[in-house]
Amino acid sequence: MNDVLLYGYWLQMMQAGDPIFGIQQNFVYPYVSLVPMFLAKLLGGAAGILVGWSALVALLNFFATASLVKWGRGTAAGFAAAWAWVVFLFILGPAGVGRIDAIAASVAVLGLVAFANGRVGMAMVAFTLGAWVKIWPIALAAAAFIADKKKKLMSTATLITVLCVLLFALLAGGNSSVLSFIFTQGGRGIQIESPMAMFWIWAAKLGVPDVGIYYDKEIITNQVYGALVDEVSALSTLVLIGALLITMTLTWRASRAGADRNQIFALSALTGVLDLIVFNKVGSPQFMAWLALPLIALIFFKVNKSWFALTSIFAIGALTNLVYPIFYMDLMGLGGWSIALLTVRNVLLVALLVHANIRLGALSNAPKIQTTNQAAL
Repeated sequence: MNDVLLYGYWLQMMQAGDPIFGIQQNFVYPYVSLVPMFLAKLLGGAAGILVGWSALVALLNFFATASLVKWGRGTAAGFAAAWAWVVFLFILGPAGVGRIDAIAASVAVLGLVAFANGRVGMAMVAFTLGAWVKIWPIALAAAAFIADKKKKLMSTATLITVLCVLLFALLAGGNSSVLSFIFTQGGRGIQIESPMAMFWIWAAKLGVPDVGIYYDKEIITNQVYGALVDEVSALSTLVLIGALLITMTLTWRASRAGADRNQIFALSALTGVLDLIVFNKVGSPQFMAWLALPLIALIFFKVNKSWFALTSIFAIGALTNLVYPIFYMDLMGLGGWSIALLTVRNVLLVALLVHANIRLGALSNAPKIQTTNQAAL
């Protein structure tokens, strides 16, 4: 829960007179992420922000889970999706609840339910607000926008939400720092848990000179160093954008072919979220919590032949928990067990991404596969 303590420290800095993060000074997250941090501090009261954060995440997850099962009146698919989420959170461990990503995930679940119910405007509001907490729900927003035909309504809902967020920032004295979360990632190196770090992790393990792990005090994380790290780090954002463009193209083709909107959304969400994980140079363990949304969507919308994706997501969650926090200190020392676990996890992520692209691409060749629409509601 060390990140939550950092959230509390940021709040103390602002209360002491520092400019507002993400509005008046640069911030690693969109400024809307400060809202749950403040709420957690209020909920915790004298007990502290750790207690408040746990309570806040529990409450949000409760309401999101309840929405999946229509407060007990939902379908079998809704209950299965809710149980899968609970089990996945248990398997993933503390990284699934002790980070700002948990807030974005619960908000995104509410958006998924709204999308399933045909309330696409509300879905886009939820996905957009989620992206203003932590950027990754933008993949869900893109998937929903392309999959559904009510594009004017969705565009309007998204635009109004963004304008409201920007207007509040402007009234609060905002400057260019409002968009700083987009650019602050550019100067980062390659974090040790990311798939692209495996080359240098194994090189260090095998004793290659001038390769290893170091702790970056400025951004408070462990990164790799060695030949070509800076070059790969600089190119990673372009590769990530290219991967997302491929996903959106496949999604558009499936929609043009007349495939079921819910299957399009579920498989596009899976592919887009994996793009954001596999080609991301950060690779923090909490990123695996993003996979909860495709997991829920695959089950909730009864997507055919999902056994490999579902099994892989659960395995990725378990392996991530083993790497962080259980074997994390072993990884710092380049221990064999931890490197093996991390390697298997990252190979599985890449394999799942390949699988997701194939499944999404196949939708354009097999139109109007009906598994979902009203059945999942």
